[in-house]
Amino acid sequence: MNKFAVLLICLAGAASAQEFPALYHVTGVEEGDVLNMRTRPTENGTVIGALGFDAEHIEVVEEDDGWGRVNVEGLSGWVPLDSMERQDGTELPAGYQFKCFGTEPFWSATVVGENLSFTRPDDDDKAFKVGELSTAISRDAPHALLGSKLGENVTLVLNHTQCTDGMSDYVFGFSGSVVIGGYDTQVYTGCCSLDMK
Repeated sequence: MNKFAVLLICLAGAASAQEFPALYHVTGVEEGDVLNMRTRPTENGTVIGALGFDAEHIEVVEEDDGWGRVNVEGLSGWVPLDSMERQDGTELPAGYQFKCFGTEPFWSATVVGENLSFTRPDDDDKAFKVGELSTAISRDAPHALLGSKLGENVTLVLNHTQCTDGMSDYVFGFSGSVVIGGYDTQVYTGCCSLDMK
């Protein structure tokens, strides 16, 4: 195999990887029934949870041979994607909303359009106006946005790497960092999700 063919395969793999995370609806499941979530991306995986027949806005973190990894009831598992319908435009950077969060200290940054809300249990909430989510030049990731409010600036960077929150068995598709600068500089790291629930 020549170098050009190897490069094309690598680029195709990178493009495919960037299609996730994205939001999906459950489809093709009869009313009152459920879509089983399994430990492995196969019908032979043990059932560990389920999505309702009408479940919406389910984040699929990654895909493996027609199965999607989802987070449900504190667990991360796999559902068949042929029973799910993708919500176009929800993957980043096309998506317009997501949240990042971390522990020790607990914090969250919620982005909806041009608004970023930063919260910590031991401090006042902060509301920033932010610009568009930008992507690294000539790359698929990371993504970043900048914002400000009176006396403070914020920078949020999302990396397309799997992340766990340390509090559940969930697997998220992005890690994130938030830097708030003003009178002092604060840096927070954690995970990010398209699931706004």
